[in-house]
Amino acid sequence: MRILSAKEKGFTLVELVTVIVILGVLAVSTTSFIQFGTKSYTDAVDREEITTTARFVIERLNREVRNSLPNSVRVVNGSGKKCLEFIPIAQSAIYLDIPVLPEPASNTITLVPFTSALVDNSSSVAVYALNANDIYDNNNGVIHGFDSLSPLLNRNELNDSSPAVVLTLATPANPIHFRADSPTSRIYFIEPAVAYCLENDELYRYKNYANSAVDNTPIRSNNGVENNWSLMAENLGNTVLPFNVVDVTLRRNALVLIQLHFFINLENIIFSHEIQVPNVP
Repeated sequence: MRILSAKEKGFTLVELVTVIVILGVLAVSTTSFIQFGTKSYTDAVDREEITTTARFVIERLNREVRNSLPNSVRVVNGSGKKCLEFIPIAQSAIYLDIPVLPEPASNTITLVPFTSALVDNSSSVAVYALNANDIYDNNNGVIHGFDSLSPLLNRNELNDSSPAVVLTLATPANPIHFRADSPTSRIYFIEPAVAYCLENDELYRYKNYANSAVDNTPIRSNNGVENNWSLMAENLGNTVLPFNVVDVTLRRNALVLIQLHFFINLENIIFSHEIQVPNVP
């Protein structure tokens, strides 16, 4: 019978333990590498999602604020909300004359021909609003409701022979005065106010809302068809004021400063943006 040598009998205990230890180290290293790669990928996806959300919100704000009524942008805080509020413009036109004291009151205004058929979602007009109080206080002769426009002209109908457009105010039985003439004879057709509000860690857009009598912040409601608020962004920090308005001066337009702090995966990503409001009253 053949006698097996020590090498032919198999692994020794020391060799077996060594192999197990090596395999364990390799397994831990491989698992750690996979976990690190997976975490890096998920973090990158989360950052990309936040970047996309921030770009969407800032671009939406940029377009809406730049198309707002001059001097209507204001910051409103209270009831756990930090809000940027403004009045959107539906259209603008040039008037020939408006009733201003000591002229007699009137319920009609004659306008230079413009694309009057494109005036949608507007029921009010504004002339020469100088500050937020002029705009959000409806009893100061700056904003008045209107009833109709005639004729309704499209872009292809505008020419040298186009008739003047007559605007009829919403109070035909009670002729009115505007407080003052616009230096540029400009009249704005305006829509209901819009507000972007930071609440806790979420950003909402409000429309068709009533203001709180306590702090003027928007009140949530549902008209039976849709909510008056829309979620725009999540994972925001609320320790820093997200909106700031720098009033217009003789040398520059009004500025809206936006600073959004996003928190995700223990990271703080800050997006800052500056919006110029180019319109003049």
